[in-house]
Amino acid sequence: MKTISEALNLILAQADLIESETVSIHQAYNRILAEDIKADRDYPPFNRASMDGYALNISDWNEHGLRQFKVVEELHAGAVPTQKLGKGDCLKIMTGAAVPPEADAIIKVELSAHQGTTVSFEEIGDLKKWRNIALRGEDRKTGEILATKGQLCNAAIISVLAVIGKMEVKVAKLPKVSIISTGTEVLPPDKTVLPHQIRDSNSFALQNLLKKFNIGLEHKILVPDDKTLLREAILKGLQSDILILSGGVSMGDADFVPEVLNSQGVQTIFHKIQIKPGKPFWFGKKENGTVVFGLPGNPMSCQVGFRVFIEPYLNAKLGLPKPQSLYLPLMGTHQKRSKFTEYFPCKIINKNEKTFIKTHEYNGSGDIAAMIGSDGLAAHPAKSKKLNENTIIEFLPW
Repeated sequence: MKTISEALNLILAQADLIESETVSIHQAYNRILAEDIKADRDYPPFNRASMDGYALNISDWNEHGLRQFKVVEELHAGAVPTQKLGKGDCLKIMTGAAVPPEADAIIKVELSAHQGTTVSFEEIGDLKKWRNIALRGEDRKTGEILATKGQLCNAAIISVLAVIGKMEVKVAKLPKVSIISTGTEVLPPDKTVLPHQIRDSNSFALQNLLKKFNIGLEHKILVPDDKTLLREAILKGLQSDILILSGGVSMGDADFVPEVLNSQGVQTIFHKIQIKPGKPFWFGKKENGTVVFGLPGNPMSCQVGFRVFIEPYLNAKLGLPKPQSLYLPLMGTHQKRSKFTEYFPCKIINKNEKTFIKTHEYNGSGDIAAMIGSDGLAAHPAKSKKLNENTIIEFLPW
């Protein structure tokens, strides 16, 4: 039986970086960048007016003491100046416009009095060079990296792609994933169940947990505990890059998943982990490269298995940075009965300007609503039977 760290290392060892593909900017949202994004030119690309006002040369103001200027032109954003500024000249300029080369300061319009072709200003002392002007390249220089490989392409990055005119971008290819839920007692959610039956929830939880990575499904299959039907479902699922099963991996007489997987050429890498909930976790790989995760059937075990093991695998495979664990003090106490590391749902509590985590009440790994209202999972280490108030423990946010 593997420890959590041993199991995770074995899983991550199979997380070869996935290939990249080029997509349109219109399809890039929530995809993972597979290339660095660089500035195509300086930004701003010209000396830019940062507010409405009057552009002038500070030597006229500081050295010659001029306070009244001739307005030779009015310049809006997107327009090009047609007049060259001479001594005592200025131009009225709008925010975002390109400042002419002779001007090195802008006095904001609120400090001016414009009459006819002249404008006078309030006394404001010496002008500093480049006042109210954003200099060319002060935000980003040509060739500077704006976004890096491995970043999630969010709205801010899409905006930058548009600014630099990059209409296509390389992103990590999304793996093909299939999900199989098993169990003779498990029915589709739209079916009427008898007292001894339950509805399938795990495939829906897994499907939506995958959406964090923008991953859709190739196949979602529900099969009873029947070797023939299970074999057919697994053969279909093994056409994907990743196959995730729930149920059928424990030691019961009808837990056929490991046996059927092996019969279809899937090598067992490990079976069982020192964790609660989720001890029967199964992991293997087929020669064609398909990676297979076998999760226990209880809803909480299934979701814990995804967060602790499958999510880090997907991060690594897609080239995302390794998520850092948070360590926060516990509010209250937590007792465990097993000898394994135990994960339990918790909430974030802010009190007296400090952040704590607190146990979110639940009723065991079969509790269908255990995770509702929780902010993530906390880890109760194997070596400690009881966690006391203010004990610092690992927290995995959803």
